[in-house]
Parts: sequence; structure tokens; C-alpha cells
Amino acid sequence: MIRLHEGSKASIIFVLICKLLMPAAYAFNYEGFTFNGHIESRGIKTLNSGTPKEDMSYELELDSERDIGSWGKFRLALKAVDDGKVINPTHNGVFDTFNRVYQDRDQYINVDEAYIDIYTNSADFRLGIQKFAWGRLDEINPTDNLNTQDLTEFVFPEQNVRKIGAPAFKADIYSDLFNTEIAWIPRYIPYRLPTPEERWFPPILKPPTIVHSSTGDIPVISHYEDADLPAFKLSNSEIGIRISKYIKGWDASISYFSGYDPTPLIIGTTDITVELLDPSSFKTQIRTDAYVKPSLHRMQVFGFDFTNTIGKFTLRGECAYYAGKYYSRKTEDIMREETTKEKQKEIMDKFMKDYIESGMKDTRQVFHTNPDVEVKKNSMKYGLGVDYIRGDTTLSVQWIQEYIFDYDKSRPVYLNKKGVDTTFTLSLKQLYLQDTLEIGLDGMYGVEFRQYLIKPHITYSFTDNLKGTIEARILQGRDTDSAIGQFRDNDEIFARMKYSF
Repeated sequence: MIRLHEGSKASIIFVLICKLLMPAAYAFNYEGFTFNGHIESRGIKTLNSGTPKEDMSYELELDSERDIGSWGKFRLALKAVDDGKVINPTHNGVFDTFNRVYQDRDQYINVDEAYIDIYTNSADFRLGIQKFAWGRLDEINPTDNLNTQDLTEFVFPEQNVRKIGAPAFKADIYSDLFNTEIAWIPRYIPYRLPTPEERWFPPILKPPTIVHSSTGDIPVISHYEDADLPAFKLSNSEIGIRISKYIKGWDASISYFSGYDPTPLIIGTTDITVELLDPSSFKTQIRTDAYVKPSLHRMQVFGFDFTNTIGKFTLRGECAYYAGKYYSRKTEDIMREETTKEKQKEIMDKFMKDYIESGMKDTRQVFHTNPDVEVKKNSMKYGLGVDYIRGDTTLSVQWIQEYIFDYDKSRPVYLNKKGVDTTFTLSLKQLYLQDTLEIGLDGMYGVEFRQYLIKPHITYSFTDNLKGTIEARILQGRDTDSAIGQFRDNDEIFARMKYSF
């Protein structure tokens, strides 16, 4: 069964508040402010034994707006969260932080968005914590790189929910020729990952626990460190420009982004400890400590997207060229390079030399290595989508592909096979009972890795404000180093009750 959060007084208080507010919750106005939001509880039932469990999670969102005369608007969106996914929580402060990759708080308040809009005749301006929406495809947007994402629950929450608001300045400039959007993010906000012991930490980011070498098995102890964030200075800021034009039914745009890659990557160093256990027989013991931390790299992205409606069909397309994008190399290839007979002999020769020079006292020595774990390549990612709506039925199909230029087959990378990665997505929704019942199916299939994700769901509206959802999440892939296949043991049933006001 779905577990309740044990031993947490704050969790109990949170639930009681939700129960007390729910009967009276409604959108309201006060001193010119409009308030709305939602209260929800959610939990999962794991379908495979041996995988990390989760407690129930609870969330209270409050979204407030106020018009500032006729020339502007203020908006603040806050979320109070009791996060059951977190296994070893910390409680340093009330608010969620913007400077950490690993999310290890179970109870916090998150500033989702907080900004001021200023309107003029020819331009609109927005200043504050905000989310951007570039591109035309659903959930997978090659040109949409301004916001990083919260990946503590894989990619199951909707994309706009996963996005992390960035402190930014945005200008929308309108003209008869074309419209221009300019975005400037003065300080990089990192993506969020769960901690390594939790359910949705990517296994491909974990070093192996044992390395097999010609001299025997070497144990590996992993140490996870948070990212070294870029210094707060102008040269480290991010910028994006998007120019849009409507031409005879086609809504198209070109875009440019210069900033940090929002894709999670890691770098690592290793300390190889050699200890002489028995001087008479020269019996040694070898251990490796791997120090892993998120890796941040700048890149440039040149993009193009379009959409058009033809009868009951909507056609969408998107393409991005990545200049200077980094990819993580496969761990087994890195370990193979680091454990060659030549390198092992070099370490042992150095150990014996230092041992003898120390007067046979230095029986424990540490050798520091810096493996080559990343490759830098230019690449493209592009896709097409078609939507069809008829009555109460909505169908969406997409094709997305990534291509890496000058791919080196001798240095393979994760999430891509021989320079190509092709994905098909499907979304089908059908409404019944005067739109109170929704039955849907979302799916994703990766061609090269033969991986898939299937999400059938049922949502029922008990009232205009109260909805319940049950969703199955089935993940499978023959390769455990693929995006979906790495989580193939994480099948689950998800349930949520949400009250909106």
C-alpha cells in the first residue's frame, strides 16, 4: 500500500490544514489581489520489490495577481510542499534554494514565479522569477533551454511544472514586420536531481561499485558533491532572442540562445588507494574513491520552429543546432581506459619506488586521477508533431530525433547510439460523461534503444473543483544505460487528489 509519512508532525499538520481549507476554498479578491491555487495529495505504489519507496506528498499552491493601473501587473506563485520522495531530508531554512542541484528537503516553500509586468504600446516587459515557453513540440522542446528543470520525479510532472523559474528580464517588442522576444538571465539556476539513494536518481550518473581488472576486482566508493556554480558576473549570464512572424497561416520563429546546457551531466575524479598489507609477500589491497559532481557547460543554440492549422489537424515543427554541446561518456569505457595493464603497472611501480625511498614506511599511498568523462560535439535535434481534435477526442503524435556530428564510435556516449537517437510520442485523450471522466494514454518509444514508457490514466471530476487521477507508469528498455531503460525497475501506480480554487 502507499505509505504515509511516518514520524513527521509537520506532515500531519499539513494534511489537517488541507482538510480544513478544502470545504471553503474558492478564488477570491482582497485589496485588489486575486488569489487562486490548489491543494493536492499524491502517492505511488511500487510494482517491483527492491526499488526505493516513497511516502505520500502534499502540496499547497497559492497564486496571486494584482493589476497596477492600466500599465502593469504583479504576480506571485508560491508552493508549500511536503515531499515524500526525499529519503534523508535536511531542514535548513524555510524556502527552497536556487543554488543546489540535489534536492534533499522534504518540507519547504518554493517561489515558483514572482514578477512584475509593464505594458506599453509597442512593447511589454517582465522582471523577476519567471518561466519561458519556447518551441512548438510537447514536452520535448529542442529550442527551449532558458529554464532548467526539476527532475526529482523523472519527467512525469508536466513540463511547465518541471521548469524552475529563473530570475530574468524579458522584453516582448511588437512591430508590423515581426515580433521580438529578448530574455536575459543574469544568474544561472541549476537543474534539480534527487539524491543518489532515491527512486529517480539516474543510474547512468552512478559509478560502478566494483571495477574488474587484470589484478582482481577493485571496490569503488562513490562520493557525491554539489555543482560548482558559475560566479555571479556579466560574462556568466545567459541570453536568448526569438523573432516571430505570422505568414499566411504559418506561425514561425527563429531563435538564439547562449547559456548553460540544462541537461544533467557529471564529471569525476578518482583517488586510488594502494595499501601494502604484508611486506613479506608484497600483498596489496586496492580501493578506489570516486568523487562525482554535476558538470556545467555553456553552449549556443540556433533554433527554428513553426505551426499551422489545416482543417482539424495542427502541424508543429521544431529544429535546434547545438554548438559546443557536451555528452557524458559511458562508464564502462572510462573504466576500461583507467584499468589497463599499463596504467596499473605505472601505479604499482610508483608505489614501490615511493615505498622504498621512504625506508619501507610508506605502506599506504593515494594516487589521484582525472578520467576523461565527457566529449564535446556539435549536434542537431529536430521533430514534427501532428494534433487531431474531433469532438471529445484529442490525438497527438510526434517524431523527434537527435543527430551528433562527427560521432566517434570508439568513444560512445549515453542516451545516444552511434550518433542518432529517435523518439516517437503518443498522447490520446477521450472525454466521457459530460466531460467529467477523462481516459487517456501517453506513450514514448525510443527506436535505437528499443525503450518505451506507457502511461494510461483515468481522471474523474467529482465536482468542478475536485479531481482524482490514477495512472500506471510502465518503463522498459533492454539497455540499462538508456534514458528510460535505466529506470526499468521503477514501474508504479500513481494516485492524486487535487482541489483547485
